[in-house]
Parts: sequence; C-alpha cells; structure tokens
Amino acid sequence: MLLLASIFIQMLATPFIYLLTRARRRVGEVASAVASLIPFLIVLSLFPVVYGGGRVWESYPWISSLGLHLSLLLDELSYPFALLISLMGFLATIYSMKYMEREHGYESYMALLMLFGSGMMGVILVQNLFLFYIFWELMLVPSYFLIAYWGTGKPRVIGFKYFIFTHAGALAMLLGIIWIFTITGALEFSEVAGATRAMGASSTAIVIASLLFVGAAVKMAVFPFHTWLPDAHAEAPTPISVLLSGVMIKTGVYALARIVMGFLPQAFSAISSAVALLAVATMVWGGLMAMVQSDVKRLLAYSSVSQMGYILFGLVALAPVGVAGSLFHVLNHGFAKGMLFMGAGVLIHELNERDLGKLGGLASRMPITAMAFLLGGLSIAGTPPLGGFASEWMIFSGAMESGMPLYTAIAIVATAITAGYYLRMMRAIFFLKPKRNLDGVGDAPPTMAATISALLALVVILGFLNYPITSIISRAAASII
Repeated sequence: MLLLASIFIQMLATPFIYLLTRARRRVGEVASAVASLIPFLIVLSLFPVVYGGGRVWESYPWISSLGLHLSLLLDELSYPFALLISLMGFLATIYSMKYMEREHGYESYMALLMLFGSGMMGVILVQNLFLFYIFWELMLVPSYFLIAYWGTGKPRVIGFKYFIFTHAGALAMLLGIIWIFTITGALEFSEVAGATRAMGASSTAIVIASLLFVGAAVKMAVFPFHTWLPDAHAEAPTPISVLLSGVMIKTGVYALARIVMGFLPQAFSAISSAVALLAVATMVWGGLMAMVQSDVKRLLAYSSVSQMGYILFGLVALAPVGVAGSLFHVLNHGFAKGMLFMGAGVLIHELNERDLGKLGGLASRMPITAMAFLLGGLSIAGTPPLGGFASEWMIFSGAMESGMPLYTAIAIVATAITAGYYLRMMRAIFFLKPKRNLDGVGDAPPTMAATISALLALVVILGFLNYPITSIISRAAASII
C-alpha cells in the first residue's frame, strides 16, 4: 500500500486542503505540508530495499473485463525520479507558504499543487501504458492552471502555448501507445517489453520509437521542441518554476529510458545518430540563448533547455556509464536548478525585481541567496567537487566510450558557456554597484531560506557522498543497456 499512498495521498487530500486553507489558512498549510511530506518519507523508507537490489511491487485489480490492473513498481530506475519528485514537491510546498502569501486564490493554488505532485508520482510508478498516459496528462492540467492563473506577463497566452505544445507531444506518445497495443494486445509493461523487443529495428518499430521519442522530447524541451519552456518556466510563479524546470521535464527522461529504450532498444539505436545531433544542438542553443538574457528567470529557463541536452546526450551514448551519468544528472540538475529558481524567487519577493540591469550589490545583504546562486551555477557548469561535475564527467566518459569524440568536444566547450552565463549573472546581481537603494533589504524569510539551505546541502553532498545513489543508478543503467 506504500506506493499507492505515495501517489494518491495528495490527490485525495486536494479537496480537504482547499476547504481547510479557505477556512483557516495556517491549518490548510499544515495539511499541505503533511500531504506533500508523506510521499517523500515513503520513498525514503524504501531506500534500503532498492539499495539492496530489491524492488517494491504492488498490483491492484481495476477494470478486470479489460484486463487492466493498477500495477506499481519502485526499482533502480524509478527510485531517483521518485526521490526527486517527492522531495522537491515537499520543498516547493513549504516555499510557497511565504512566497505566495500575497496572491489571490491561495487555497486553489495549494490544491492544484497537490494534484500536480500526484500526477508526476503516478508517471514514475505505474506499470501500465494506459495509466501512464492518464498520469502523463494529469501533470498537464494542474500545471496549466498554475501558470495561467498565477503567472506573470501574459499568463493566459503563455499557459495556452504550454498546453498546446505539451498536449501535442502527449498525442504523439498516445499514437505510439495505441500502435503498441494493436500489435501486442497488451498494456502491462512486463508483457509489452518482450513483444516489442522482438520487433528489432523494423520500420514499424522505428516509427513507434520516433513517436514515443517526440512525446518525451517535447516534455524534455529538446531542440526544436523547446520553445514553450522559456515562456512557461520564466513566467510561472516561482515555486511552480522550481517544479517545472527542476522536476517535471525529468519525467520525459524517465519515459525515454523506461519506454523507448526499454521497449524498443534496437529501434532507438537506429535513430540514435539523429538524436545525438539534437542533444548537441539543444545544449549549445540553450546555452547561447541563456548568455544573452537579462531576465533572471528566463536565463535559468534557457539553462534548463541546455542541461536537458546533456542528459539526452548521455542516454543516446548507449554506454552504461553515460546512461548512469544522465540519470545522476537528473538529480544534480533538479536540486541545483530548483535552488536557483528559489533564489530568483527571493529577489522577486524582497525586491520585486528580476532584471539583471537593475540589480547589484546584494552579496552582503543576501548571503544565503548569493551562496545558493554561486554553488548552484557552478554545479550545473560541472565544476569539481560539486555533484554536477561527477554526472557530467560520467556523461562525457560514456560518449567517448561510444565513439563520439567530436560531439563530446562540443559538449565540453558548452560547459564553458554555462559557466560564462552563470558567472555573468552572479556578477550582475551580487557584485556590481547597486542600481537602487538597498536600505532594509534582507535575505530570504525563514521558510524560504530553509528550503534553499536544504538544497544547498544536497548540491555539495552529492559531490562527495554519492555512492549510495550512484550504485542504484548504475544498476539501472546496466539494465537499460
């Protein structure tokens, strides 16, 4: 029942959180914190099982006449994603309490936040293609409303663009799923995998793999399917930007690893050359676009595009160490990027400003936020001894092992671009001469500072004490390859 609870506890709590928050805000906030904490505690409690090489499997009858079961699995591949989703969901909930205090419709916001977390956990844990698609779409609905009703700029337009792009990707994935069902007559992952692998690299398998890849690539914001991300992630309320850039786009990585590479390995191998080119284009284009941004959140959004290129590059290398590096980078980027967006939220909350040209001189006023920006940016740029260095080193090693020296060289050069735009951002925000009066300006409020500090610790720890999680990830990578 643990996996079932980790998905549905937030979903079932949604109406109660709405009513409690509407009646007594503080009571509703406590209920939200508890509902988002339970999935994290469940995932954490199951670490010894997965670390020891075990798997947690649950199956419940659902629609027997159609042969549908609610099958759930937590194994080496799903564990790092479940850990990221559950922890970041909890931290985003705590962060929202102060950040969103001045916003209208706070009770609806918190209820939708719970539903968003349930959708992401469902995608990672379900073992049925039909339910996978249901949860894939369930992520879209609450996130659309969170962007469209609490975003900045032109939130309705941006929300609609986000909805159209991600729904188009979901339809491509649905076509692939339907095609698989017509061929195999099965929906359970365990039954589908054997039948689809037998298809080899046939033309049908390649088309299906391509459809599924497009569905995952849109969610990952791979070039040229990326144009929705800078608008949506930059203009969403900051706690939602944390979940979109740090967490949600990683569900595309999971879909690619579990379904495309797991079900159709030979077909994916056949299109790997084209995918590798897209990966390199994504990391370079995202980095160059981040370099010229003056808006903090927009810079961070383009950085996410670039980093998804690195993750895709490691997967398409089709070498165990490269795939393991990509899965590890899912965690490193998720924690670092979530922390960076939280830091941007501090600037917005305390100064109501996000333009690099209008900031400056904040290092002494905001030491915690400054440290978060510095270490988060350096980790994503692959600076030793932080976590991002370890995962990027593994990605590059896998690419070299697979005979892609030119692409690897380009990827390494792109890390210099990453360091360039992050150091430029640090200088503009914290060290240039202030562009405004900073009297009375302080650092993040306690709850926001606590969430940033937790991620700051993880960014550093993953650079030194990463063996427990990398051992799990390495077994997952070996099983995929």
